[in-house]
Amino acid sequence: MDRIDCLRAFVRALEGGSFSAAAKELGIGQPAISKRIAMLESEFGTQLFSRTTRTLKPTAEAHRIYDLARQILDSFDMARSSVEQAAPRPTGTLRIGVPSSFGRRYVMPVIAEYVRNYPEVRVDIRFSERFVNLVEEGIELALRIGNLEASTLVARRLGTVQRHLVATPTYLHGRPLPRTPDDLSSHQCIVYSRMSPAQQWAFESEHGRHVASINGPIHVDDADAMQEATMQHLGIAILPEWNAAEGLRSGELEHVLPEYTIAALPLHAVYPETQWMSLRARSFLDLLVDRAEHFAPAPSHTRTAGAGG
Repeated sequence: MDRIDCLRAFVRALEGGSFSAAAKELGIGQPAISKRIAMLESEFGTQLFSRTTRTLKPTAEAHRIYDLARQILDSFDMARSSVEQAAPRPTGTLRIGVPSSFGRRYVMPVIAEYVRNYPEVRVDIRFSERFVNLVEEGIELALRIGNLEASTLVARRLGTVQRHLVATPTYLHGRPLPRTPDDLSSHQCIVYSRMSPAQQWAFESEHGRHVASINGPIHVDDADAMQEATMQHLGIAILPEWNAAEGLRSGELEHVLPEYTIAALPLHAVYPETQWMSLRARSFLDLLVDRAEHFAPAPSHTRTAGAGG
């Protein structure tokens, strides 16, 4: 039994969350997986998994060597393909992180296309609005909306996300329409808790930048939930293009403060800085770049608050 087999068992066990999942994927028995992991632990002189009757938890040492192990396997598979005179094909598990609402609408069609193109790859998708730690969670690539903080991650700009200040006609009926951002202080606003500062909204106009303090009955950390709260007439919200578009077209939503604009947010693909990016991650990134124009559709025709019709 060679070290490549041991590394492959280790990577599959960590990605699949169990020895049985690794055994099923590799087409061998679970005792063989256990033996290979034990040989690797002996080779490295450290425990790689904490095992109980119900759970398999990678140790800190396992997380440290995981990325390097994947690079070794990818290099080995590419070398084998070159000897076989065949173009290398992506294999293994591609673990990606995507924002929940955005991912459902725009990333899932790209993933479907990717899986059809590369059936040898298993895609493990983590939906979350939070910025996850890619290295700790074994994520090869993630999409992030918003300004990036300084980090060791490599970032590839894909586009921007337009945003709209909206409310339903039902909510606005009988209330004084906001004329300036300062007027929002007398309105119920739906707060997106992941923005910082969450209770300040910034606008631009021909007169410069305006920052308004807002408050409201509900704070949420998910764009779809924010859209639903708006459609339930709970207040005014800043919705991303994909959440606002249909309602603005149908008249179920109206554009508030149309003379003021809200800055678009950058959209990036980010991935750990490594010497060798796996072929599966590289091919998926290439597909994202090719399809990036679909992530930023043309802004919807908006209905202005107070307009007739």
